[in-house]
Amino acid sequence: MKSSPTLTPRAGRAARFTPRVLAAILAAVIALVAYRVAGRTSGSTRHVVVISVDGMRGSVYSTPHPGIRVPNLRRLMTEGSYAEGVEAVYPSVTYPGHTTLVTGRMPAEHGIYTNLSSRQAGKNARDWFWFSKAIKAPTLWDKARQAHLTTASVAWPVTVGAAIDWDVPEIWDPYQKAPAADPLYLARFMNPVMSIEVLAALGAPKSGSDTDAQRTRLAVYLLKQHKPNLLLVHYEDVDDAGHGHGPDSPESAAAVEHIDAQIGEVLTAVKEAGIEETTDVFIVSDHGFLPVHRKVAPNIPLEDAGLLTTKWGGITGGKIATVASGGSFFIYWPPGEDLRGAVDAALKPLREQGLVWGIFDHEALADMGADPDAQLALEAPDGTEYTAASNGALVEDAKPTGTHGFLPYREGLEASFIAWGPEVRAGVDLHRIRMTAIAPTILKALGIDDPKFGDQPPLRDIFK
Repeated sequence: MKSSPTLTPRAGRAARFTPRVLAAILAAVIALVAYRVAGRTSGSTRHVVVISVDGMRGSVYSTPHPGIRVPNLRRLMTEGSYAEGVEAVYPSVTYPGHTTLVTGRMPAEHGIYTNLSSRQAGKNARDWFWFSKAIKAPTLWDKARQAHLTTASVAWPVTVGAAIDWDVPEIWDPYQKAPAADPLYLARFMNPVMSIEVLAALGAPKSGSDTDAQRTRLAVYLLKQHKPNLLLVHYEDVDDAGHGHGPDSPESAAAVEHIDAQIGEVLTAVKEAGIEETTDVFIVSDHGFLPVHRKVAPNIPLEDAGLLTTKWGGITGGKIATVASGGSFFIYWPPGEDLRGAVDAALKPLREQGLVWGIFDHEALADMGADPDAQLALEAPDGTEYTAASNGALVEDAKPTGTHGFLPYREGLEASFIAWGPEVRAGVDLHRIRMTAIAPTILKALGIDDPKFGDQPPLRDIFK
């Protein structure tokens, strides 16, 4: 990678950039980026915008609750093609789902098995699968680059270090108490040229500002300034509201309406960029939601059985490792060791109290395309969320909220799919589709034909 120019203030003085200097910097950066990208741009007039609304059920647009106003989603659905529900992956959580959305492969194939990346008890427990190098299957941006098309991304999961021309990835400091947007931390993982361009053009986000509104600003800027052939945008407010208040709460309804407005701004930007006649738009999501009112901590009986070790309330090691994903709980141990009996005995209190809906062994997980290293997975019953807690009570009643991570077949876990644009037929109801069909369909919309991409062929019925 070529080194980027640095700006060094005079010794003993803080750097001050006037609007004229910032404008000059921005012009130079844009020219440099354009020069780098122009060398491989095909001049294709095709454009695709993919908007992911994290946690949005398909029923939000297909059968919305009375009083919820989603005019943009309804218009795109009516004028385009859609599915009433999308069967997600297992566990039905954000990072595996978003990687399937850009690879057309199940987690066992693409390598992003859960949100959390560690499989060692007590080691890097807060790290997520942020880095694109972990993806083991070709992605949409890989195929676009091979076809000499340009790409951009705003907060799409697992894109740190990706071969994307204009990439604002999603990552946060794992040592914070909770995930939070930190522009300075994020800038460390962006292309320096890109970070300077964004800062000069839009300025630094204000503390406490609306995260999804900031993502819209970035998407609008990239559309108008660069007109990428492929733009990926990830919104999170609906997921946050579902976790905080439950999927059927007034707060979730308000979040859906807010995202609908953000989608409207992106559609306006497509028009103002002069590419509406050549742009297909896809609205997708990674999972739905189920309401929960009870928290269960399987790590506690596993620690009591000596399978995990803890110190000051945190897991430090053990014979096994675990990953809690809301509606599911994955358990790992070395393939050469026979710990199934010990684990089953430790989990007996959960089974006796009706705190397990189902248990899937290694072979069953392989059949579902889930993590190939997992030995067991617990599926939570209705109203129950599994946590990673290793001390306190085994079962705690909690205020009604929501979560996901359950089997994708359970009612309410359906994800979303809408396609709209000049190449898309109107009024096509696909009813229920598998998530693995979406990436090949987006690839076809880009004008790229690769029958080996993804597990399924594209949804050809939606195209004119």
